[in-house]
Amino acid sequence: MHVMNRFVARACAVAGAGVALSTVAVTAASASGGAATIHPGALGPAGIVAGRGGGLWSASRDHALGQITAATTNNQTTAGYKTTVAAGSATSAAATFTVPRLSCTTATRVIAPLAGMTVNKNKTFSAAAVHVGCVKDKAVSYPSLVVNGNGKDYTTTHFAAGDVINLSTSVTTSGTTVQLTDVTKNVTKTLTGAGASASAAWISDDAWPSRTGILGVPNFGKLAFTNCLIDGKALGHWHPQAYQRVNSHGTVQIATGGLWPGGTAFTTHYRHS
Repeated sequence: MHVMNRFVARACAVAGAGVALSTVAVTAASASGGAATIHPGALGPAGIVAGRGGGLWSASRDHALGQITAATTNNQTTAGYKTTVAAGSATSAAATFTVPRLSCTTATRVIAPLAGMTVNKNKTFSAAAVHVGCVKDKAVSYPSLVVNGNGKDYTTTHFAAGDVINLSTSVTTSGTTVQLTDVTKNVTKTLTGAGASASAAWISDDAWPSRTGILGVPNFGKLAFTNCLIDGKALGHWHPQAYQRVNSHGTVQIATGGLWPGGTAFTTHYRHS
């Protein structure tokens, strides 16, 4: 039986009590009566919600880098790749993606494409992300940054479908920096904080909590992460674990493609809300 990530459950409980989970109320969550911030999902400090898995797609789909021996792991909050890093090392995670064009309905649904890492013995996390979702029939995208569990949502900075976004998170024992740049609009947001000891890095589409629980997945079609680097090396160099997001019934919501040749890119695919 799948179990909701403890961090997400705690976040939703706090939101339900009327306490904002970030310095700025989130538009999407407000539409459903709550406030929220991004979270590390199944790859974050609460550990992994595992389930049935299958092999990654072959080279005939998504230019995958052959068959990865480690099976794709199911969880209820994240679709993407995760790798462990040397504890306490100077660690960075970076990726580029293009804000997808959403097919919206009246339902509030949000994902958060991000590059981040868990720190301090998996107790908290830092990440650069974008809120990509549907709110009242309209697509809404804006930056969301988190340093050591403390987040800020830039709800007045609006991104649009087709905008190219660079994500980066850097963690050292002397300081942490998360940064997001909309290359198309030439807009950069940066958040810094205290140093930490990184233990894992991930690049993924993460879930977004609200007052009532985890929000569903908007129909984003396909999203490609490119220039995926961990500590300056290709994501594939680290032999990362792949994850796909499923709902409580095991239905795949976001499928994760195999790594492209070179190991610096992969795609995620909408399957179910």
